[in-house]
Amino acid sequence: MRRPPFDLWQLLCVRAIAEHGSIHGAARFLNTRQSAVSRSLHNLEERLNVTLFLRSPAGVTPTTFGQEFIRWTQTILDNVAGMSARARRTGKGENGQISIGIQTCVLPGKLSAFTAEFRATHPDIALRYSEGTGKRLLRRLQRGQIDFAVVTRRTLAPALRVAPLWSDRIVAALSADHPLATRREISWQDLRHETFLIGRDNAGQDFKELIRRKLGETDIHPRISRHDIGSNRVIALVQNREGIALLPASWLPLIRDQHGRDVTIMEIRDAGGSSHLEFGIVWRSDNENPCAQTFARHLESHRP
Repeated sequence: MRRPPFDLWQLLCVRAIAEHGSIHGAARFLNTRQSAVSRSLHNLEERLNVTLFLRSPAGVTPTTFGQEFIRWTQTILDNVAGMSARARRTGKGENGQISIGIQTCVLPGKLSAFTAEFRATHPDIALRYSEGTGKRLLRRLQRGQIDFAVVTRRTLAPALRVAPLWSDRIVAALSADHPLATRREISWQDLRHETFLIGRDNAGQDFKELIRRKLGETDIHPRISRHDIGSNRVIALVQNREGIALLPASWLPLIRDQHGRDVTIMEIRDAGGSSHLEFGIVWRSDNENPCAQTFARHLESHRP
């Protein structure tokens, strides 16, 4: 690899000479010997094979090309200073980016409200989002492919740190002409003969475990129909009377806007009251991303 035609010290000398109008003034400003600045300028001009300054007893004057070279020098030194400052801020976790995976049953915008304070106090840290099933996100987290994952808080690996976020009530979506749709609320026992429609992104595993916990001890084995589709398409199956669906209650405004009178939302209650999905944000304690460490400290100090 060829040696660069100049180094940063030579550029600092050029800028100082231009600003102070003499090699002597530049040496005083740089706190070095005049001979060192003169030698640096001579070596640079010799390597470039061009004269940057005309010398005289009164000082130095930049040549036409020298004026252009001084502008380039200023740009380069400004960029180097910016790179240095950014590197220091990145090392301190003040500049860079964080990758956050979001389980697709989380209502759009809900996490943004939670991170608003962090984004306001750390404007130079960019948050990059992706989505997927809880199982896939945890796998990516453990492989180091993402820094954080927002998932339902069921069985998590002991090595992961977790901060609770919010709790979401679970409701049932039925077709508007379903026999149970006229009631004010229903129980899990009322649903023991139903087919539960579960999509890939509406906390399917959590719902499956909940259904089996609530109905598994009955003499009727609960019917669960899994589909590789999202929540909106699951609701379309509900409209077609193919079964019922369980949903986080935070999705209700969106469901009502899109499906209106074709779908009825029912509260499910039993002796223990309503069932809930518990959400949390998880991360690996051995993550070496300085920005992720800054966000983790924020999470630890802002636990609900």
